[in-house]
Amino acid sequence: MARPPLPLGTWGAIRTYGRIDGQWTPKESIPEGARADSWRAVTNYRGHDGNTRQVERSGSSETKARRSLREALGKQAGQQATLGAGSRFADAAKLYLEQIQTRRSGTTYDRYKGRLNKHVLPAIGQLLLRECTVSRLEKFMTDLERKKVAANTRRGIRTVLSGVMQYVVLNDETGIISRNPVRDLSNIEGAANKPVAMTADQLSDFLAKLDADETAAKADLPDFIRFVFGTGVRFGEALAVRWRDLNLTDESITVYDGTGAQEVLPPKSVWINGNIVAVSGKGLVRHEGKTFRAKRVIGMPDYLFTLLLVRKPFEAYENEPVFPSGTLGWRHPSNMQRSVRRMRERIEYPGFKTHIGRKTVATILDMSGQTAREIADQLGHANPSMTQNVYMGRGMQNPGAAAALDAAYK
Repeated sequence: MARPPLPLGTWGAIRTYGRIDGQWTPKESIPEGARADSWRAVTNYRGHDGNTRQVERSGSSETKARRSLREALGKQAGQQATLGAGSRFADAAKLYLEQIQTRRSGTTYDRYKGRLNKHVLPAIGQLLLRECTVSRLEKFMTDLERKKVAANTRRGIRTVLSGVMQYVVLNDETGIISRNPVRDLSNIEGAANKPVAMTADQLSDFLAKLDADETAAKADLPDFIRFVFGTGVRFGEALAVRWRDLNLTDESITVYDGTGAQEVLPPKSVWINGNIVAVSGKGLVRHEGKTFRAKRVIGMPDYLFTLLLVRKPFEAYENEPVFPSGTLGWRHPSNMQRSVRRMRERIEYPGFKTHIGRKTVATILDMSGQTAREIADQLGHANPSMTQNVYMGRGMQNPGAAAALDAAYK
């Protein structure tokens, strides 16, 4: 009767050989009193692909050869770790994060890891996977609500929780979990943040106070904030704009992003083709953008064209950021955000965030008659519904409504 195969990810008995007079000799066959000048440890390892192969390591002594082989086998087994009946949620979360790290951007990995470490793992990390039932996960989400965790934060936590459990469904060799239990959890209730956009009077007052703040001027905030309000770009996109990405002329020009891509820029426009983010272990990174629509050409209003024309140094280096750090390199997003937070307290606009610039642009374009798709292209959104639901200010005064109704009824 054939010998049954080794279980996946395991190995058989370790055999050792000593080298005597240039020949490898099994340990049990080495003559008494003979001294081997080197040792070799060998075993059969069955990987998770089902194939059994021989693995060996050498050492100056039998003990060192065995230890080296066991370390190598442990690494192979760990790299091909699987989930089973004895696995815990924390085990699955670790494997899921490894997958995210290879497939998604560094910022996504940092965000997911932060949610897991702060909220999820302390509460349910040691649950066995078979114990991650709908009722237990529902209780976990309810506890977050009782702790006054914001609805949007809970939605983000649920996204990560669902990702981990879906990974389990796809990789659980025992078949204990056949359906993602997160799909059956209750909907998260909570008022979505109302889109906030500045009125013309508010914006005028805000910019006047901003210009009068000497500390804000030293932090280069007036020009930066005007750029955001004039284009509707994301915070990190504004930090990633280089002089080579601008057309400050009255004719169309062809520009290059440094990687081989090129774009024809019409007069008075900017090519948005990057985003500055901070990634753990890498520092500041300039990547292509948040969505497939992130690369886009935006026309600049006249005031912004003039501002940048005056701002540009006489001998500006084409790869130099338009809004650089003190050393003319990329400016750290956290440093800029800290400057914004301190500024808004000094000028008594405590609710101001740079994202208000995007929402103000979206609202102005909406009231001017542009479609949601056109506005989404301006903001770099992949989905126009996101633009409508989250970025266009609601509850704004609409003086034209009364005139339109009057004309219709007459």
